[in-house]
Amino acid sequence: MNCPKCQGTMQTVDRQGIHIDQCDRCRGVFLDAGELEQIAQAEERHYAAPPPYTPPPGSAGSAPPPGRYGGYRDSPPPYGRSSYGDSPPPHQRRRKRSFLEGLFD
Repeated sequence: MNCPKCQGTMQTVDRQGIHIDQCDRCRGVFLDAGELEQIAQAEERHYAAPPPYTPPPGSAGSAPPPGRYGGYRDSPPPYGRSSYGDSPPPHQRRRKRSFLEGLFD
């Protein structure tokens, strides 16, 4: 099969169980309708809500969580939550990696 863009040869590559046609010369990616549908279904599974949490049996009688600052009045506040003006800000959370980022590596 020839690439419709540069007329290079197309190579079939298997990425995460999905067959993708990729050009050897321009690295263009071409999908047919079935491959696009497989990608959409895999993305739905990737972003689906996780099953609800069910606590293990026998853990209903656990102790209550400790109070503020670990339960002691003289404990310092956790890092990034202090009332001091010279404290650095807490680290930002990383963006969740997309399903498609791993597909086209």
